Amino acid sequence: MSATSSNAIIEYVDPLVCSPGDKPTVKESCGLSSFTSQVLRLGARYQHPDGPPVNHQREANKPRKATVQPDWLISASRIMEGRPRAVSFLSIDTTKTPFVFECLLNESGHLIVRVGTSDDIQKVKLATRLVRHQCYHLCFTLEPSPGIVRLRARVKARGIGELSALFEADKPFTIAGDSCGNEPSRQPVKSSSFNGKLDGFKVETLSNGTLATLLGFNFSVDIPTDKVRDVGNQHHGNLVNALSRAVTGHDWDFGQSDWTRASYGYGAIHFHDDDLDDALWETSFELELPGDLHSGCYGVFVDDGESIDTIPFFVRPDPKAAEVPLVALIIPTFTYAAYPNEHFYDEARTVSFHSDTSKLDTHFQTLVKRPDLGISLYDSNNDGSGTVFSTLKRPILNMRPDYSMWLFDGAREFPADLWFVEFLDRELGSGAHDVITDHDISASGASLLNRYRVLMSCSHPEYPTSGILNAYSAFLAGGGHFMYLGATTHDPSRPHRIEVRRAEAGCRTFGLPPGNWHHSLTSEPGSLWRSRGRPPNRIFGVDSCALGICKGAGYGITPEARRDARLGPILRGLEDSGDVIGRGVGGRDRPPRLRVGTPGNAVVVATTKLARGHSDQYMLFNEETLFPMVGTKGTTSEKIRSDVVYFETVGGGAVFSVGSTNWVGAMA
Repeated sequence: MSATSSNAIIEYVDPLVCSPGDKPTVKESCGLSSFTSQVLRLGARYQHPDGPPVNHQREANKPRKATVQPDWLISASRIMEGRPRAVSFLSIDTTKTPFVFECLLNESGHLIVRVGTSDDIQKVKLATRLVRHQCYHLCFTLEPSPGIVRLRARVKARGIGELSALFEADKPFTIAGDSCGNEPSRQPVKSSSFNGKLDGFKVETLSNGTLATLLGFNFSVDIPTDKVRDVGNQHHGNLVNALSRAVTGHDWDFGQSDWTRASYGYGAIHFHDDDLDDALWETSFELELPGDLHSGCYGVFVDDGESIDTIPFFVRPDPKAAEVPLVALIIPTFTYAAYPNEHFYDEARTVSFHSDTSKLDTHFQTLVKRPDLGISLYDSNNDGSGTVFSTLKRPILNMRPDYSMWLFDGAREFPADLWFVEFLDRELGSGAHDVITDHDISASGASLLNRYRVLMSCSHPEYPTSGILNAYSAFLAGGGHFMYLGATTHDPSRPHRIEVRRAEAGCRTFGLPPGNWHHSLTSEPGSLWRSRGRPPNRIFGVDSCALGICKGAGYGITPEARRDARLGPILRGLEDSGDVIGRGVGGRDRPPRLRVGTPGNAVVVATTKLARGHSDQYMLFNEETLFPMVGTKGTTSEKIRSDVVYFETVGGGAVFSVGSTNWVGAMA
């Protein structure tokens, strides 16, 4: 990728995970008028002195040429009413329309009513300044005959101000957003949507002394959906851009923290001006995948003459295939959905990391200039609240085969996982393994996994659902073999949208406030799986304990492993290498270790504690510490270590687990 970063060609494939014979769509944004494309089967791409050479294979399809225009996303959440006209309320700014009626909240915290036409707008400001994190009740009264709109604002029962202005009746509204609509823009668009919570919305009429409700949204109904229900006249609405529901409202009294059990207190929706669910870009062209296409990691290579890019997509195995390979590689698509376009570099956010700007690649430079591409589940929203949703229906610039992680100038997640693909192609032969994804396992469960004898994870299998964990357990109980070659684990999802509620436990970049810890999609509690009694070491033998963004550590082979005849195949080739393997790989590493709950027959094959261990740049996760909080660094904590573990299962299978997200470098 080159050219001006904001105009560089970028794209995404929808859906990300496909079947043979599907016709996924490719959606492009290009600063030039046309581009060419070609489908590739992806192998190693990230270039490293010790890594494998670039290995992409062109598929037998004709290169195509297409025309396209630049697209900028319209992020921000809002409600679109189900009737032909939309209802809008509380925005920070507005687009120009023939008629304007708005209630705005300006930067100083004052409510402003703007009424009139584009040529003649009255602007009246409420004298009282509204304070953050305080609930207010706003009441508008529209009197057509004198042409007056009145706004009364109060905090609970205490009135704080009143204002009035002339207005013109029978015009459209929009709730909690601007009037720009959903279509992508050809130019950058500054969001003017409301940041904050709304707890209910009602429109009533008074005629001849009779009060009637025209529209009454009850936000506490149908929380798992994108629908808002009009409880009176069935004028239901649609939520746009994955709003945060199952959040506490104005009447939450601390009595119930689970929205599924509460009869009140959860009637609010949290709106953000950087919410995003679907980019809604126009389709540039369709791919026609052959019906006999083998499962794998694929990419659409595009070139507009000034910039190039490769957008990945994944093809699942044909469930009716007569022959099934022994081995399947699990692509962690839920992890990819959690980290899209992360903003850890942004020092204005809650958590950030300083980095050497000379290491920033072109994908990163484009991301910095395209804030419309959204944020990750590790970033706070612009209003400081924690993000709970992330989406795959957008360009994801850190999910590119050649992406260099800006924090340590190395391969991470998808580009690193392609080294596993390269390893399997090299050791087993091209096409001798299947590729399956988190999405596939979540949908098909153990019936999919039981087709294989050996499963291999990628480097960062962090976000399994409860269904995925159940499928893993069933696979191992049935005698399957599992190579767990990564580190860490967390929580739930939906096809293109993943939801994670960060509760009171775990190493996290933010914590959601009490009462907001249960997922809106599934009602499951958030937090770590270990907090719910399902630590990963129960299945895989290791769990995560620490984090370091620095040089890694090697492993020392344990005397017990040298004496165990079962481990001969694992240690083959290391007979004359001494007892230390690996030299330590730089990067962001999470070293897991054995803990209570690990199967009793597990053998520690190697551990970093026998190879000088980790430096003090590795810090113990906060969930690992109790009072007093001492001995939390690499050289002072016995807990900070990475273990390589092997154990046999009661079903006749076995598990081999490593304790590092950087283990993939040893297989490159």
